[in-house]
Amino acid sequence: MSAPAPAPELRASLPAELTEFLGRRLERAEVRARMSGSRLVTLTGLGGVGKTRLALRVANDLRRSMRDGVWFIPLAELSDAELIPEVVASALGIHDRSSEFGLVRLTDHLSTREILLVLDNCEHLIDGCATVVDALLRTCPRLRILATSRESLRIAGEVVHPVAPLSVPDSATELVAVHDYEAVRLFVQRVRQVVPGFEVTAENRSAVLEICRHLEGIPLALELAAIRMRAMSPDELLERLREHWELLDLGNRNAPERHRTMAACIEWSYQQCSPAERGMWDRLSIFAGGAEIDAIHSVESEADPAATPQRTADLAQALVDKSILSIELTDGRTQFRMHEVLRQHGIGQLVSAGAVSTTRRAVLSFYTNLLDRIDEDWMSPRQIDWMRRLRREEANFRVALEFACTKPGAAPTGLELAARLRKYAMAYGAFTEVRHWLKRLLSLVPEADAERLRGLRAACVLAALQGDRAVSAAFMAEADELADRLGPPATWLADQAAGWHHMFSGDLEECIAALARALAVLEQGGNLRDIAETHTLMGMAYGFAGDLPRAAASHQASLDICESAGESWCRSFSLWNLGLVVWAGGDLVRAVALERESLELKRRMDDRLGLALCLEACAWMHAEESPARAATLLGAADRLWDFMATSLEVLPGLTPMRQRCEEALRDSLGHEAFSAAQTTGAGMDSFTAIAFALDERPAPSRSVRRAAPSGPARLTKREQQVAELVATGLTNEAIANKLVISRRTVESHVEHILTKLGFTSRTQLAVWVADSSQA
Repeated sequence: MSAPAPAPELRASLPAELTEFLGRRLERAEVRARMSGSRLVTLTGLGGVGKTRLALRVANDLRRSMRDGVWFIPLAELSDAELIPEVVASALGIHDRSSEFGLVRLTDHLSTREILLVLDNCEHLIDGCATVVDALLRTCPRLRILATSRESLRIAGEVVHPVAPLSVPDSATELVAVHDYEAVRLFVQRVRQVVPGFEVTAENRSAVLEICRHLEGIPLALELAAIRMRAMSPDELLERLREHWELLDLGNRNAPERHRTMAACIEWSYQQCSPAERGMWDRLSIFAGGAEIDAIHSVESEADPAATPQRTADLAQALVDKSILSIELTDGRTQFRMHEVLRQHGIGQLVSAGAVSTTRRAVLSFYTNLLDRIDEDWMSPRQIDWMRRLRREEANFRVALEFACTKPGAAPTGLELAARLRKYAMAYGAFTEVRHWLKRLLSLVPEADAERLRGLRAACVLAALQGDRAVSAAFMAEADELADRLGPPATWLADQAAGWHHMFSGDLEECIAALARALAVLEQGGNLRDIAETHTLMGMAYGFAGDLPRAAASHQASLDICESAGESWCRSFSLWNLGLVVWAGGDLVRAVALERESLELKRRMDDRLGLALCLEACAWMHAEESPARAATLLGAADRLWDFMATSLEVLPGLTPMRQRCEEALRDSLGHEAFSAAQTTGAGMDSFTAIAFALDERPAPSRSVRRAAPSGPARLTKREQQVAELVATGLTNEAIANKLVISRRTVESHVEHILTKLGFTSRTQLAVWVADSSQA
């Protein structure tokens, strides 16, 4: 299988900066110079000194010079070094459906890329990071890596750049211009965010300079101190800092002075919180990434049964106000996040109190209960929202599963959790990681019970989906043996697993027999979710076997269940495959309608595998009446297959259909026209390809997309700024708020931009911006 190319719309994954980047101009130039002479530069320094912000700014500076983009890989939330290749692949957008995926697969993908990876927070996985980085650099000659870590990787070719604190005056009495020093500029700018109109005056100048000197120019310390200016003057703040530092300076003499200062700053901020706020700070440090309010309340309730949802919300908001937590909106839901340095402080407090295990158990309990809620509500119109929730909670599921793997007595609950993440893995391509957890937990839970059988079923299915047939067969055999011992109704789990295995192995007769046994048991008392899935699988098996009437009947049985419940995921696959069945029966009009309906659902779920399958089907169906359109759709599907690092070979019977379609199109169009149309499709992003397939808007031609804004089409500085924000997906209102201009002005800018460039949609503009950034 050839290595996939990064999708055009994903050639940079740098998170947006929420606050202005100040200073470090010379340091940025120095790091860029180091990178021109070395393929690995590691930024080192204490926590909170600004390593990540500097790395992001340098990476942004280098975006245009890296043909295949710059990619940010956050590692702070990762606790298992074995998963580093998986996390890198996930950030690059590789869906790991290949059974051999790992470091070798990753190096194969990157071997010819001109790309920059930013590996952030390597210190807690330093040995694993060193191994991965060394292997990547040795096998990928055009790859560059910018790492941040509290210590160097210590491998050949590494150039270490220590990140120093921001510049501060030698003394508060020195006669200097205030804004000559980076620390002062940062402190003043952050104070203005909480005290609008704040100015350095002759009266407060000395105190401001001394605060920055006392905090030694450490960015996080300056930001934490600035927030206190809401309630005190610079002189009062300086007095409080001096008193507190003097006490803490009598502590650990072995720690570097700046580390003592950083610890003191965080501890001082900690002491400004109420006892209840401190308790929440400590407990929230267990979460990796963001936590939603129901998760926070669940953990709070374990510590204090009297906690109410309103009190939990009030405490969380108090920590936001004090800059301990930040808020991030994802999928319209609020997530609370904590800076890693603050998180480590909270974990230290939990360790001192002996409360780590109790809090982690509460996290495991919450996510087990969350999956209960999802399972109960799966067959409903809220299914897509639940799927998005699972995606947002990826890092926290890791926390729960790691605890289950390491805490005596917790493994059975962890196995249940991992087994129930099967559909999450299928929806978003997280096969390798979920299989990793299943392997660990199955080894810890040898009991021959229904929970192990569910784990075996999940492991068998995921192995089959990756084409790992020998492993899938072994799990199937054990599941069969265990099901025989347990008897009905547990036997359906083994039979459904066997159906998956045999379908992906090409043994359709055995597949149909196994699924029929599973259905016979399920229909005596199973839930609709499993019955619908088994009907869909049966329909696919009958379809591949050429039994069109039975295939249609099985899919209709699944659709009847799913449509009445408002379910989307299983329904979308039945619609896709039923479209192929109907097309094979000669009803092209209905077949196209079914594919369009499936495609609409796939778009809502962002199911890349499903999108590729639907685009393929639409291409096959349009090949005779509209060959150029079909060739374009094939190109769009090819981009998705490359993006996912998989192919049609996953499902037997589909490859010949693609081959026949290609042969017919080449005969009809000729090689040159076919290649041109296919190339146009391959240049589309997912949203443009879906819109094209659904006839929602014309596809932009490559000549238009590649045109540079020169001559009369050159954009003004403001128009370029608006165009780039449009490309990020922001609405006109959001752009207006970000640029502090009126919505009407934004609308006028967008209209002028589209007119200048000859475009008719924001999607075309987004594609053009993505291409222009790589020029």
